[in-house]
Amino acid sequence: MNTSNNTQNTVKFSAIKALKTFCEGLHSEPCYREVLGCILNEETDFEVSNVRFITDETILSVMVDEIFSDEYLLGCFNASFIADNTDLPIEMIEACQECEAFEAIGKGMNATMDQDEKESFCEEYASAGGYGHHFNSYDFSEEELTFNGVDFLVFDNQ
Repeated sequence: MNTSNNTQNTVKFSAIKALKTFCEGLHSEPCYREVLGCILNEETDFEVSNVRFITDETILSVMVDEIFSDEYLLGCFNASFIADNTDLPIEMIEACQECEAFEAIGKGMNATMDQDEKESFCEEYASAGGYGHHFNSYDFSEEELTFNGVDFLVFDNQ
């Protein structure tokens, strides 16, 4: 069988066995065959049985897309954190939050920040509590998995 996906031709049995053990060790126990299929299809962000797998290479852009697409959520961040990581004055942020105008804060952030600033904001958020705070609503934890040289961050949401 001729295939354009070189990953399929180089997977060792020991790597598949390690993936099986990893999946069985997670609370949700995702089917390792499904996970393997997604990896072999070179998916960079996928979910199997409430377990989300995101490549280390793409996690920041996924986080930026998710956080900055929800302007209400943006406005709910700690006022000091927003002020420290944007050009918005803390007095305005606090006043808007007191009035529950969270979406207005998010709109202001989206209007005044370029892509690099949004990435920096998300990097600071992740450095404060890891990626699990955003991607794992169950216990905020994150696991690491390396398969065939590709690093994944794994979030078990069960």
